[in-house]
Amino acid sequence: MGDRRVTLLEVLVIVLIRGLGEVLPLGASGHLAALPMLAGSDDGSKALSVAAHLGILLALMAYFWRDVGNMGVGVWRLAKGKPDGGSRLFLHLAVGTIPAAAAGWFLIDHVAGLVTPITAAALVFGGGVLLLACDKLGVTVRRIEHMSFTGSFSLGLLQVLALIPGVSRTGITITIARLLGWERQAAARFSLLLAMPLILGHGGRTFLGLWRQGELILSADLMIAAAGAALVSLAAVAAMMAWVERHTFLPFAVERIVFGAGAMGLALWIG
Repeated sequence: MGDRRVTLLEVLVIVLIRGLGEVLPLGASGHLAALPMLAGSDDGSKALSVAAHLGILLALMAYFWRDVGNMGVGVWRLAKGKPDGGSRLFLHLAVGTIPAAAAGWFLIDHVAGLVTPITAAALVFGGGVLLLACDKLGVTVRRIEHMSFTGSFSLGLLQVLALIPGVSRTGITITIARLLGWERQAAARFSLLLAMPLILGHGGRTFLGLWRQGELILSADLMIAAAGAALVSLAAVAAMMAWVERHTFLPFAVERIVFGAGAMGLALWIG
C-alpha cells in the first residue's frame, strides 16, 4: 500500500468512519472531507476504503439476507416470466441504481476535489438540519410495497448528490423518503438496499484503479479494515433499525449538526 505503512490508528479511524458513516445517515465522505487529517495518507486511505467497502457490503448482505435471497429467487422467477415480490424489489433497486451509477462513473474523481473542508462541514451540518425537519414533517403511511418505479428512480437520482462529500447517500434518501411519508424503517431499509450496488461499484472501481497502478497489496491492515468495517456496520445497522422502529432520526441529525458546526468552527479558526 505505497511506500508508507499506515498505522493501526489510521485503520481504526477509517473503519469507524466508513463503517458508521456509510450505513447511518451521517456521511462518511463528508466527515473525512471536513477533517481531512482523519483520512491519513492518500494511497493508504484509498486502499483502506476499498477494504472497508467490502466489509460494509458483506454486513448489509448479512443483515438483509432475506431481501437478498428473495431478490435472487425473484430474478430467476422473472426470467421464467413469473415475477413476484422479490422480482419487483430487484427491479426497483436496478432502476434506482442507474442514475447514481452512471453519474458516479464519470464524475466521482472530479467532484471530490471541488469541496473544501469548510464546504463539506457546512453540507454535513445542513444535511442534519434537513433530516431533522423532514423527519418531523413527514407522515408515516408508506412502505416499500407502495413504491412506484418513478419513486425508486427519483430516490436513486438523489444519490447523485452524494457524490459531493458532505451529502450522505443514506442521509439524502432517508430524508426525502421521510418527507414523502415513508415509514422510518422502510425508508432506512430501502436506502441501505439501494446503497449495496453503489458500494460494490464504488469499491470495485477504486480497487481496479489501485490494482492497475500496483498500489494494492493484500496485507493485515486491509484484512483488519474489512473485518472491522463489517462488524461495525452490522452493529450500526441493527441498532438503527431497532431504534427507528419506535423513535425518530433525531440522534443522527444531532450528530451531523454538532459535527458540522464544530468542523466549520475549526476550519475558520485554523484559517
